[in-house]
Amino acid sequence: ARKIMSEKNMLDELVQHRKGMITGELKVAIIPTLAPYLLPLFVQRFTKKYPLVRLVVNELTTALVLTHLRSGRIDMGILATPLQEPGIKEEVLFYEELLAYVSKKNAAFKKSYMLPQDIDPDKLWLLEEGHCFRSQIVNLCELRKASRESGYFEYEAGSIETLRRMVDTNDGITILPELSTIGMSQKQLGQVRYFKKPAPMREVSIVVHRDFVKKKLIEILKNEIIASIPPKVLANKNKYVIPVL
Repeated sequence: ARKIMSEKNMLDELVQHRKGMITGELKVAIIPTLAPYLLPLFVQRFTKKYPLVRLVVNELTTALVLTHLRSGRIDMGILATPLQEPGIKEEVLFYEELLAYVSKKNAAFKKSYMLPQDIDPDKLWLLEEGHCFRSQIVNLCELRKASRESGYFEYEAGSIETLRRMVDTNDGITILPELSTIGMSQKQLGQVRYFKKPAPMREVSIVVHRDFVKKKLIEILKNEIIASIPPKVLANKNKYVIPVL
């Protein structure tokens, strides 16, 4: 039944395309560590340029994005890759540098450039389980289960902004994706530290099911996203992509 509906949707899209109209509905899922920083860059631009397209966006974890793609509940996802999932196609959008955000109380604040081994696991603020960005940080810092013998407080946040605030008000370090630094104050940027080259990157891609339709709409959205990305981010290379899992 899903296959029949997909073929019908494809025919509808072909008809509209032949008429020279860009119209329809596009259901998109995006992971929470990307949504607050990427969506503001392209949504208004896209909806203004294509007023006949209904863009429906939901924040979902990577696991749910894949589940919804396979069930046909969404048309595409935007998330960190590579995933190498059977039946899922990935198309890279850009590479986003990972940066350290350091408390002024932390010893690493005095460093100009960071190495992963400079990070004390007992001082590292992490996202809660279920976020792919958490697994990338664990891979970057080669973390094992920390003993936490030095304190009685352990906290895992649900958002990157919460992590940043925890560093601001407490001691410690967290890792931020590059787009999250857009709009930061000069004071906050003063707490950002870059890793020594090759800089760690996360790969951000559009993902679709192998039987996906709405190819034209997805291609248009992809082009608008790329056009909205800062040149510095677009220039990043894939020399050191941190694994997702």
